[in-house]
This record gives sequence, C-alpha cells and structure tokens, in this order.
Amino acid sequence: MTKREDTRIIFQKKPKTKIGDLLLLYEVNFNYLVKLFPQIGKNSNLLFFLPESNKNSKVFIKFQKDSQYTSTLLIKQSDLLNSDLISTKMEIAVYHDLKMAEVRKFNGKRIFWIRNKYPNENMFHKDEKFQWNKFLSEWLIFSQKEGLSSYIVKVDAQS
Repeated sequence: MTKREDTRIIFQKKPKTKIGDLLLLYEVNFNYLVKLFPQIGKNSNLLFFLPESNKNSKVFIKFQKDSQYTSTLLIKQSDLLNSDLISTKMEIAVYHDLKMAEVRKFNGKRIFWIRNKYPNENMFHKDEKFQWNKFLSEWLIFSQKEGLSSYIVKVDAQS
C-alpha cells in the first residue's frame, strides 16, 4: 500500500493570459477600429451616440497625436442626462505599421505589465491589461452592431 501523501498530485495554475493572446487582441481591436472608423489617422475628432436602454450616451473620440506610424486617440463616453455618473475614458495607441490598437489608459489609470502581482497597490487584477483590451473589443463590436458608425459627425472644434 502507498501512503496518501505519496499519491498526491500538485497542480500549478497556468497564467490566464499569454502574450500571443494579447497581441491577437490588439490586431482584432485595430481591425474593428478601421472598420468602424475608416478615416482613422486623418486627425479628425468624432462624435456619435450609443443607446443605453431608453437613453443615449455621447461618445467623443479625439485624436490627440497623429504621426505616420502611430496615432493616439482618446475615447470618452458619458451619459447625457446624468452627469453624476462616471464617464468612461480610454486612451488608445494605434500602431498603423503593425496594424494593432492597444488600450494605454483606462479611466486615468495606466498599466505597463501584461500580468500584475496580486494583491497590488492599485488593486488591479492579474490580467487587467487583457481585460481593458477585451472591453475595447466588445465596445467596438457593440458600436458596430448598433449601426451607429454611419451616424458619425465630424467635429473640428477642440474640446
């Protein structure tokens, strides 16, 4: 007979996200951005609305920096009727040569590492960077499914 301690199997947890999965998500986000906003990289600001139950929320996309290979855009979604709600803000880096789009900041917070130690000072999840980019992907799909990309208004005013 064997002792119970000898037959024990130790399982190690694998990380939830891999660098390949994150890079694939960057490519998917770029394709959704280009499909939804074909004029990306032409240094124009965009304004459109997204439905939220019986109301609409305003989405403003501002091109902060535009160069040959990289653009930085700020996406801000806010509720029109209730200004007390927190607005969603995302800073997106668009790499035209690599055909990738990455969320750099989400609601004012920045993450550099693909995986975070947990617990940490900011209480980020271990795969927070992946979650932010997954949110962007789902947000772009939602915008496309609602058909609001055809209602984009070009805004030249700075805000």
